[in-house]
Amino acid sequence: MRIVRLLWEYRDPLLSGIWITVLLSVLAMLISLAVGLLACAGLMSRPRWLRLVSRLFVEFGRNTPIIVQLIWVHYALPDIVGLKFSAFVSSLIALSLQTSGYLAEEYRGGIQGIEHGQTEAARSLGLSRRQTLRLVILPQAVVRILPGLLNQFVTCFKSTSIVSVIAVPDLMYEAGLIVSETFTAMPIYTFAALVYFLLVLGVSGGVGWIAQHLPGAGGRAPRRVA
Repeated sequence: MRIVRLLWEYRDPLLSGIWITVLLSVLAMLISLAVGLLACAGLMSRPRWLRLVSRLFVEFGRNTPIIVQLIWVHYALPDIVGLKFSAFVSSLIALSLQTSGYLAEEYRGGIQGIEHGQTEAARSLGLSRRQTLRLVILPQAVVRILPGLLNQFVTCFKSTSIVSVIAVPDLMYEAGLIVSETFTAMPIYTFAALVYFLLVLGVSGGVGWIAQHLPGAGGRAPRRVA
């Protein structure tokens, strides 16, 4: 069958494109988990200027299209910082910028959802403010927001399809090169769409399974102080 032969002939670039797509989404999510937490800390900090800076960062990440962020990071940001980024690094920065903005709000909502009595009980046991946050508040907040974090990973994964516009050799970029060589758009792009569908379906299924088995969602309730 011609389509099967075509896919087999170009299996190496297609597999390489799938690997770049997965790697980019995983790295962007890991960076966003840390940056989002820092942005959340800024949103909840006492200095007004720090809250303002954090709010601007979060709103920029959430309220501008990913393609605008991608092009701005790749072509404009280097003039500001004096560094030239590779297409892969620019994509990583842009994806992390958008995702961390959403994760900051996820963190903040989870932390603010913890009853104030938990903080009072921890402080009465002699824990410092930092210890209370690290040992009592954050573990409970993470349990509550984990489904939201995992859903953001799905969104981040789907957003990687746009990075081909700056020549990152992801799945869509490799598919475009194959189409330009073979003039067989239908089978190649259909294959790419099927790969995205299956990967996102698998991730979404994993998210649903984890959410159902979280403590407090049919399982044992999360550990609390007092």
